[in-house]
Amino acid sequence: MNAVGITTEQVWGWLGEVADPEIPVISVVDLGIVRDVALEGDACVVTITPTYSGCPAMDAIRDDVKTAF
Repeated sequence: MNAVGITTEQVWGWLGEVADPEIPVISVVDLGIVRDVALEGDACVVTITPTYSGCPAMDAIRDDVKTAF
């Protein structure tokens, strides 16, 4: 993700709008699976930890996080 001109606070705000695909009334931030947001040069790295190993929703969550930007 291109991070030029954005802040980590903005990213956290956008992530707060990303719904969990299995429980859509909760955001991925509220669910507690977003562990870190880091701006590295012109890239934004979002670290997500699934609620359990092999979580089938991780692909959908990854795609939704990318779309949020």
